[in-house]
Amino acid sequence: MIKRCFLLTAMMVFVFAVGGSAMAHSEMPRGQYFTLIDENSNIIHLTGMKVHKGDEYISADNSRYRVVDITGNTACCVYQGKEKMPVINDNTRNDTLGYSGDRLTPAATKKTPTVAIYHTHSDESYVPGDGAESVNGKGGIYDVGQALSKRLQELGLDVQYNHNNHNPHDINAYSRSRKTAASLLKQSPDVILDVHRDAVPAEQYSTQVKGTEATKVKLVVGSQNPNMKTNLEFAKRIKAAMDKKTPGLSNGIFIGKGDFNQDLSPRAMLIEVGAHTNKKSDAIEGVMIFANTLPPVLGVNAVNTDKAPPAAKPLSTQNQGAATTILIILVVVATAAGGFYLLNRSTNK
Repeated sequence: MIKRCFLLTAMMVFVFAVGGSAMAHSEMPRGQYFTLIDENSNIIHLTGMKVHKGDEYISADNSRYRVVDITGNTACCVYQGKEKMPVINDNTRNDTLGYSGDRLTPAATKKTPTVAIYHTHSDESYVPGDGAESVNGKGGIYDVGQALSKRLQELGLDVQYNHNNHNPHDINAYSRSRKTAASLLKQSPDVILDVHRDAVPAEQYSTQVKGTEATKVKLVVGSQNPNMKTNLEFAKRIKAAMDKKTPGLSNGIFIGKGDFNQDLSPRAMLIEVGAHTNKKSDAIEGVMIFANTLPPVLGVNAVNTDKAPPAAKPLSTQNQGAATTILIILVVVATAAGGFYLLNRSTNK
């Protein structure tokens, strides 16, 4: 019995160490997407992610819907009511997010917030601007990430921007990017952003914000991780800031099956900046406008942008600390293998 308990424990640790490789991170085949409709067959949303029963969507006007049936590429949703959103205070440092249990609570601090940025899908690109929706190597999404990084620095935030390549663009990409996310977390960032773009018609994301052509930004929360409630609360705070400061920028919050490596941090967020059909220049505008909403979420005022931005803190293209992560995983694998051996030996006696 002891040996069996040991084996089960080792296997559970192994699953935790390698992360959500078994979680659903599927996307639709190229050229296809899901259409979410309400009870009256009105189109609520389009997404390039695979949609499952139980997934939810909080629309731009804060209406919450739940997927109850799937027919082909259509997800039938039921209206759940208006989502109560938090109130964002523009005052400095009195509203900084702290983590306590499964809630985000105010915690005064004098520390300059740090935002970490990386890209799970390194090939993602924009046809108007990159010439293709996928570029082998580093796609146009890196230009979007770089623009986000630069703007956050101009606003007075520290930035850890990781350029690691996680290709190919397949179901295992999140397992590869997990090592990057874990490495970034060793720097103790206040926020960690995985920057993507969607794969739907351009009109789903096209917008104007205060007269500027841009793309909307959607927030994605994984429902299969222990931080789900906290991640969602964080997403709602970001959306509330977007709605207050930059009306027209938000494309809602999608709560989908999977973990998206958000189990690693209560303030990990996946953002979709436009779609492959949008102009890359519009996506860059959209993400820079999005950057302006983060200081109030973090409880700080933006600095005077006429001043020189602080120096960046780029990580090398190699995972810092990746060797440590890999070593831990190898030890756990060896432990699990030893458990299997002992179990088989005892069974055969």
